[in-house]
Amino acid sequence: MVATHRRRTVPANGSNGLKLAPSVLRSACLLLVLLLYGADGCRGGTASGRGGSQAEAAIREAVHWAEAQPRFGAEYDFVMTCRIRLLFFWTGKDDIGGGYIRIGRAAADPSLEVIRLLFGSDPAKAHGINRWGAGTEIVRRGEGGAESSAFFGFMKASKGESVTAMEREISNEQQAGQHLFEGIVSRVDPGRALAATVPFYSQRDFTFQELGAAEKVVMDQLESGAGRKVRELEGASIGCGRRGGFLSTVLDLTGAALAGTRTPVSRCYIFNSREYRVTLQNVRFVAEKAVRVTLSNRERLERTYHALKETRFQVENLATGKKDNFTILLGTEGSLRGVPVQINYQPNWWFQVTLNLKPPRDLSALAPGVATTTLPRPRRG
Repeated sequence: MVATHRRRTVPANGSNGLKLAPSVLRSACLLLVLLLYGADGCRGGTASGRGGSQAEAAIREAVHWAEAQPRFGAEYDFVMTCRIRLLFFWTGKDDIGGGYIRIGRAAADPSLEVIRLLFGSDPAKAHGINRWGAGTEIVRRGEGGAESSAFFGFMKASKGESVTAMEREISNEQQAGQHLFEGIVSRVDPGRALAATVPFYSQRDFTFQELGAAEKVVMDQLESGAGRKVRELEGASIGCGRRGGFLSTVLDLTGAALAGTRTPVSRCYIFNSREYRVTLQNVRFVAEKAVRVTLSNRERLERTYHALKETRFQVENLATGKKDNFTILLGTEGSLRGVPVQINYQPNWWFQVTLNLKPPRDLSALAPGVATTTLPRPRRG
């Protein structure tokens, strides 16, 4: 298990740094949320209706797993930075949102490994933009490894395929008071994969600070929503023999990187009854990395890490061939061993989203050699 970095934070209001166009901020949040969902969101597509009784029972059990109270052993909080490249240099804005990663086990059933993520924009910091997603993967482990897995998640959805379309979409939903969400329960068992998906409109525009209330609405929609669809794969149609999902697969590959496994190394997984492949393409040692972030309350966070490993990943949809890339900087020493200190997602040459680890409240928990400085707010006038 990786080292623990516990912290509970309350997002601050305000803005800082250079002002980016709202359309760029929307794109930043949407791209990060889509990466969370395997680069293709959780849209149902062609599905097999509402599913049979066995499928329904398996879905209900998966939801029950997701509702189990977890006991987390590792908790990481992040601040989001968005940057764009202007020909010869990068410019951007820090702290437009953020999120967290939680890793642990169900308190009542230690055989259930739980990985929980939440990422998105904070409307108070991102020109009122509210785009986010949350997901929980549960892996049932036995003596031989993963026996089954389930994923419960949802996202503040967007159908826009361009910046202009997204701007128009957000304007329309604000005027109509109807906000589009998409929910999913995805499950993988030996010889079978199934998923229930549902798009729905909510009069309440939930933010990521309202995760608990939003989850209850999504659960109800997944149980009886009018637009609910079920997708199922069985037997020979399943090429991937692994039962872990995206999150546990990435966690497995980061462990391989720390162990010095020769790259490239790939793992398949199934999400929304579709097959994907994650490849750890290469690992590079980084002797020192300085991180400087201006928070929304105008404080500056400066940290210098030592002895990191930069891990480069690629996610591929095996049906469509669509690929997405991201990198994770991992600590290798002391309490930072295995900790994702920075996550980078750059879908093209001119655009980048970065998540930087927030320090724990107790700075003594940091590994030796990590320098952390929080500078006071600059005076006005």
